[in-house]
Order: sequence, then structure tokens, then C-alpha cells
Amino acid sequence: MGLDRLSWTVLLLAVLLLAGCDSGGGRPERLLYGEPAPELAAVPGSVVAIGHVLHGTTLGRRFTSCLPTGAGIGTDTIVVERIGVLGESLTFADSGRKTVYACDGGIDPLGERKPPWCGGSAGHLFGGKLLDPRLDILCRDRKGRTLAYAWVDPAAGVRWIGVDQGKYTEVYEVLARLPVRIASIRGIQAGRARATFDVTQYDGHGKALIRGKLEAAVAG
Repeated sequence: MGLDRLSWTVLLLAVLLLAGCDSGGGRPERLLYGEPAPELAAVPGSVVAIGHVLHGTTLGRRFTSCLPTGAGIGTDTIVVERIGVLGESLTFADSGRKTVYACDGGIDPLGERKPPWCGGSAGHLFGGKLLDPRLDILCRDRKGRTLAYAWVDPAAGVRWIGVDQGKYTEVYEVLARLPVRIASIRGIQAGRARATFDVTQYDGHGKALIRGKLEAAVAG
């Protein structure tokens, strides 16, 4: 009887532990590669994506494997690396800051590109701003779902860009005076090559300054 009771106790403990590991689809506790998911205190239930400003040489092949050919981008270029819950990206500009480039992470459903990159975009800057968010819906996440990537041009005084991911808000820091590359599996109309992102722009204290929808279409 004592052994049976011990067995049931161990089984119950295991069930409780498994239940604790499954948050029921709520706020993720980990980012793409298992990193702890920090929260921006001023935005309850948020997840802050990792953001690094690095030289391309520091990233090595992770950078050189996605460099656009013929663009004249040096390996020592300043790069913004972002790693979120479902996606990852690199953003960088040419030496004259006339064109901005992105490498978008995920799985290439056609198998033409090796991980981590499966897509990319380029956009012309006018006065440091983009006229088009350069939507990319070529990538899939680890569950095979379509990933949508787009750039957000932060307004003056904005420090953080928040994207509504359903049960949490994913927050990206504005870095290196470059557009912010965001990712989501929500609001995608693959048949129409369009996506809608619910975006909030916050100041350095986490106060919401601008809320709205970013409507993006794949450039023809």
C-alpha cells in the first residue's frame, strides 16, 4: 500500500510539473532559442525580443550567408540582430543609408535556402524613412505556420515597438536609427499576399504614444 501511494504521489507530481510547463498558450516564457523571455514592466504580459547592435564581422557566417550580392555591403557593416518568440532577423543599411536590407529567419518551405534565413527584403530610404514596410511572407515557423515580417518606422520619441501577438505583446527596441523589423503569425492573408499588424509605439518609459494597424502588401 505504501509503495502504491508513493507511485501515485510521483505520478501526480509529474502531471503537475507537465501542467506547469504548458502555459496553455499564454505569455511565452522562452524566446526562439530557449532564452528567458523578459517583460517590459510598463507593458504587462509583454515579451521583449532580444536586440543587439553588432558589426557584421562579429556575426560571421550568420551575416555573410545572407548578404545581398552586388550591393557593396562590407562585412564590418553595423547590423541590428533581433531574436523573438517565433522569428529572428538582421537589419542593416548601405554606407550612404539610402537602402535598408533585412534577412528574415525561419524555414524555407521550398528548401532553397538553408537556416536560419529563408527570406529577405530591401527598401529605399527617403529622409531616413521607408515608403513601404516591405512585407515578407515566404518563411515558416517551426510548426509550419506562415511568418510575416515587415518594417516599422518609429515616430519621434519612440523607444519601443509593440506587436499584438494575441495572448501577449511582443516588444522590440528601436536601435541604430534603423526601421524595426517585426514578425508575426497573425493577420496574414497569404492568398492576397497581405498582412495586418496591430502595432503600438511606446516612449522610453513604456507610455503608449501611437496605436494603429500596419497594413502591408508584398511589393510587386
